[in-house]
Amino acid sequence: MRLRTPFPHVPDPDADAPLKRLRYALALLAAVIVAGAIGYHLLSHLSGLDSFYMAITTLFTVGFRELGEVNARTKIFTIFYLIIGLGVATYALSNLTALLLEGDLRGYLMERRMQKRLDDLKDHVIVCGFGKMGFQAAWELKKAGIPFVIIEQDDSKGRSPRFAGELILYGNAMDDLMLERAGIRQARGLITALTTDADNVLVTLTVKQIRPDLPVVARSAKLGTERQLKAAGADHIVSPYEIGGRRMAGLLLKPEMMKFFDIVLQQEQLELGLERISISPGSPLVGQTLREARLRHATGSLLVGLVHPGAELRFNPSGDERFQAGDELLIMGPAEALANLTRLARAEMTRQ
Repeated sequence: MRLRTPFPHVPDPDADAPLKRLRYALALLAAVIVAGAIGYHLLSHLSGLDSFYMAITTLFTVGFRELGEVNARTKIFTIFYLIIGLGVATYALSNLTALLLEGDLRGYLMERRMQKRLDDLKDHVIVCGFGKMGFQAAWELKKAGIPFVIIEQDDSKGRSPRFAGELILYGNAMDDLMLERAGIRQARGLITALTTDADNVLVTLTVKQIRPDLPVVARSAKLGTERQLKAAGADHIVSPYEIGGRRMAGLLLKPEMMKFFDIVLQQEQLELGLERISISPGSPLVGQTLREARLRHATGSLLVGLVHPGAELRFNPSGDERFQAGDELLIMGPAEALANLTRLARAEMTRQ
């Protein structure tokens, strides 16, 4: 679902226009009815209910019988009430009808609901750019069940049925106000896949000024621009041409290895996942060796790599390696096994 707003957190004078029109129309209609009821109450000496009855039947020219005293004053009042009141009521009702038929009110209510969803977002990913690469990145996030917000400048994009109901903001991803609207302070990461490297550099710089700790994955369209993206603060840089070339060569040179990585990355095939999990200080794993922990027996997951704080990633560590608080574990296994190890690493399970 798309949300069109020129600037986030900046009052838009037209944003509440449909609601203002609705309130104005209802207020006009109510004022005319109340004025008519007061007039009939004073001139015809009617009760409150009968006064409102006369005001409404007269205003809408229903034609039921008149109540109370019908004298010259009442007739003159009715004439002016019909001339003035009918015009005002017609204007109010036409506004109400236009709001319903033109969809302004529906669009306003939809935007209010979308804003509520944006305000409630936490631990989500922001995808800047909804071209071919941004589309695929968003699709992978959707398949993984991770909430995301798309920022796209071209409002003709985002009409795919795959993303029906998703949060899409139309605006400039390089604008810090737009990033604030997308919930950058509560986000878990950002992907910038804009068309040009210059735009991706500017997005990265803007993001790092707001959230220096936020992981940024940036697209590099041309070879040689990785240095600029790295200097801007990008944590990871992806070159589609370089990756595509490596994959094409790998399919010829090492097809079985490429097939293995496809199985790991395409988790829906075998329900196999690859996760990076941190060990908290209170975890029972702290102080144990890999051999003592018996992770595969205890959780059903396979330890692929280990990163001690301040050290490099070590693939297939030895059984004598000892776990420390703050270690990063590269784990592979089914979803249930990964969940078991996550609880163990976060001290949510007792020793097996």
